[in-house]
Amino acid sequence: MTKKEKTDNAVEILHGRYVKEDPKREASLETERANAEVARLIYDLRKEAGLSQQQLAELINTTQSAVSRLEDADYEGHSLSMLNRIADALQQKLTVVMTAKDPETGPIRYAFHLFVQMLRRERKLTVHELAKRCDIDPGELIAMERNAAYRPSPRTLHKLSQFYQIPERQMLALAGAIKDVPEDLREQASRFAAQSETFAKLTKEEKQALDEFVKVLRAT
Repeated sequence: MTKKEKTDNAVEILHGRYVKEDPKREASLETERANAEVARLIYDLRKEAGLSQQQLAELINTTQSAVSRLEDADYEGHSLSMLNRIADALQQKLTVVMTAKDPETGPIRYAFHLFVQMLRRERKLTVHELAKRCDIDPGELIAMERNAAYRPSPRTLHKLSQFYQIPERQMLALAGAIKDVPEDLREQASRFAAQSETFAKLTKEEKQALDEFVKVLRAT
């Protein structure tokens, strides 16, 4: 499917070819998404620590090829014990979160998860640089960017809305802090999520999607 062929319906984009009211396919999609997020988390934290794959491998007593597999979005062998070793080596704390599935707010919170990543990356800021500028906890920024189910504090949302000049109510709605989300905002958020990927550098298409979404939020 080319980018021109993409539909504006995010549910169709993210679930259409997998789900179709098939619970097994739904579970498969969730597993693939979780694997991709864990792989991206390991990659991002390793890069932030300034380590090569070989250097991280030596810290956790494994091989460079094993670290490479752990950073592969298709890898399915992540274990809590290995993730704990990686967290210790990178001076991070590993947490496990279980949340109830919410079909109404899921897509819009996934859009928020991507949105805050892309805003920071567009400005070429590290998590710690952004945290310092906004006077917020870097751990909360990391949780927001890594876990679409994470609910940031109202203070953090307020600080981010000021820094990025996004209306606070819009930030609260995207983060799931407001239940009554206007349908047009929900549709715009779904469209944005469908067009976005989590690469280290924004693609031309991502930059365009981000700019358009920011315009919508500021105009509402």
